[in-house]
Amino acid sequence: MDVRFLPQTEFDNVHFYRAVTLLILLAIAVFTLLKMFTGVVRPFSALPLFLLLLGGRFAVEWLRVARAEPAFIDKGELVLCGKQSHRQIALEKIRSVHSRHSLFMVRRYRSWSEHLAFVEFTLANGERVSTLAESAVFELPAASGTLAAIESAILAAKVKRGASEQNAVSSGR
Repeated sequence: MDVRFLPQTEFDNVHFYRAVTLLILLAIAVFTLLKMFTGVVRPFSALPLFLLLLGGRFAVEWLRVARAEPAFIDKGELVLCGKQSHRQIALEKIRSVHSRHSLFMVRRYRSWSEHLAFVEFTLANGERVSTLAESAVFELPAASGTLAAIESAILAAKVKRGASEQNAVSSGR
């Protein structure tokens, strides 16, 4: 099974580099504002609007990273091991898995091949939990290898549960 979730140490790198990215975006915004006040850049030109779009996307990704926790799959369970909590969720209780690309959140700035994907699990009760996984830049869907491995592990857990329930019903007759 090729599940490439990020461990806690890599989560710390992501948190560090998102702070660095925030500082870079703030510096660009300040320089743009200074140019707007001097009249070089018009307020409704392409540059300020593009920076506003980038800032919005960065805010969305910031919130996604804030919700994400380190995770791994072990013995038919998804184990979320955040700094504040530790949860074990049976794989058969996962209803769906989705992944999304990250534009700004990275583990290292020098590598184009080591991008991140947000992996979100929707549980049977409607709750959503998320983690980060390794992904390539143009990989569709994001983290496709990890996503396929997770889906096959969930399917195997559901088949195993169904078989054990079938055995329990047939032995109870």
